[in-house]
Amino acid sequence: MKVEDLKYYGKGFMDIMSDPGFMKRASKLVMREFRRELGLIGMLKMGWRMRKEAKRMKNHDWSRLRERGLTDQGFLDWLIESMAVMKALADMLGMERASEVYRRIWDRKAYDLMTSGFPSVEEFNACGDAFKSFKEYMKAGNAANERAGLHEIEIAEDTDDVFVCNYKYCVFREVANEFGDPYLCYPASCYSDEAWMPRFATEGGWEFKRTGTLATGAPVCDFRFERLPGNDEPKKS
Repeated sequence: MKVEDLKYYGKGFMDIMSDPGFMKRASKLVMREFRRELGLIGMLKMGWRMRKEAKRMKNHDWSRLRERGLTDQGFLDWLIESMAVMKALADMLGMERASEVYRRIWDRKAYDLMTSGFPSVEEFNACGDAFKSFKEYMKAGNAANERAGLHEIEIAEDTDDVFVCNYKYCVFREVANEFGDPYLCYPASCYSDEAWMPRFATEGGWEFKRTGTLATGAPVCDFRFERLPGNDEPKKS
């Protein structure tokens, strides 16, 4: 198998989001988890606040994002609605408790959700060197996201055993900032990486590390992947 044959190869986040199957799974999972956390009444209250916030922010001036290349209005609307959920929850519960709710949800469900839209470790192994295949897959996806105006990414290190990419600009953080607090992005989005990627990386024979995110005030969101000892031989399918 070639890396180019893997599902969603060369596709960005917007392409994955346009997959109705993925979106149906994601929506069902998230709604079920929010009901588990908040109860029916809490869900209704959050929904009312969310719709109010989303309506307000859809009338906001987003020309700066468009200048960065984000032209898909449907995706921007989805992003606004997603951030409005976090804002509504923070207004209801306070930021600390709202963040804890999201953390619990991602800890329980991020792995299952994200791996449903990502090649399996077995598929990366089938390409020969799983770590090398993973790197090439990530580069192709990153390039698509940059073209779509979602991110600006710098590859800080790229060797046989280490791959580090720094996200210098992120549209998720920018939208959160326009809602009044860039930190909103961390529990709503960034933390999901930390909830699923370490497990996936370990299964693949490498390690994931992060030292900071744009949402928490770091200069970049860093993604460091390093091959674990004893996983330097390509696996045959």
